[in-house]
Amino acid sequence: MLQFFKSNQLLNSLMLFPYALVLNHRVFFRDREVVHTDSDGIFSSWIEPFWTQYPIWSSIFYVFLIFFQAILINRLSIVFRIGSEINLFPGVLYLIFVSFFPEFQHLSALSIGMLFFLFALNALFQTYKRHQDTGKLFNAGFWTGVSALFYAPFIAGMLIVIIGAFILKPVKGKDWLLMFNGLLVTYFLTFAIGYAVGMDAGIFLEHYAVPVHFHIPFVPIEASSFVPLLILSTAILLALANYQFYLSKKPLRSKKNIDILYWSLLVFAASTLFFEGVELQHMILVALPLSLLLQDSIVRIENPLTAEIIHLFIIGGVFFFQYQNFL
Repeated sequence: MLQFFKSNQLLNSLMLFPYALVLNHRVFFRDREVVHTDSDGIFSSWIEPFWTQYPIWSSIFYVFLIFFQAILINRLSIVFRIGSEINLFPGVLYLIFVSFFPEFQHLSALSIGMLFFLFALNALFQTYKRHQDTGKLFNAGFWTGVSALFYAPFIAGMLIVIIGAFILKPVKGKDWLLMFNGLLVTYFLTFAIGYAVGMDAGIFLEHYAVPVHFHIPFVPIEASSFVPLLILSTAILLALANYQFYLSKKPLRSKKNIDILYWSLLVFAASTLFFEGVELQHMILVALPLSLLLQDSIVRIENPLTAEIIHLFIIGGVFFFQYQNFL
């Protein structure tokens, strides 16, 4: 099956939808638990009623959402030459990461915010050597703000935008203005529209207050969290250990983009320490950089049969964790 996603063809890309559907088929039959967290933003108020009251439509929406995100991740990889080869492995890896555990498989503010942060990352990558910025940094700040209005910890994405700007181009005073104006415009427009329709200003102030608080999450580690954290930690260590390999034989622009992905991995992993209301699904944030980085580890496997066996073993793990309560 992996060989099917080794080439960038339209049909192969569309096949990511049934792939996502198979991996997430349980969302159509599972109980609808409350998905609200303290980190959910003002744009997320409609998600919980939609998820709990319309199980079929919300499940279809969720599967289509992660499928579309996988398509965007593949586009980022291909357009900006993140991988050593052109393939659809980043999208496959992302779908596996977001589907691996039942705790990840539900429509949430985080999953929708991830879509807008992908827009921000795309705009950031386009700023490479742009001495006359045409609004890309503004767009990066704007989309980061939109994602944070869904899920507050995405505000940490502004640090990624700032670091990425320094990596990709000489940063001047007007670039700072562009980045932060883009971020602030989202909050200003939201407040202005809410004020115009008569919403209570206290609601905005409550949501605009980012729940920053230093703490060590997932301690003590529960049995249900141990395996997900272990697998994600192993994936992160694998990406760190292969830093030089991922950079080798890449053009300068690709190397800079890969450096931004490593910074994204660091910032999103560290964000678990600084935001209240963080639950296990928060770790999906690291799935974005990991899916783009680990693609070369798949390409590195020379024997296609070995790659397929590993892939089937991982898919078996996905199904095991989905049905473990029925065993």
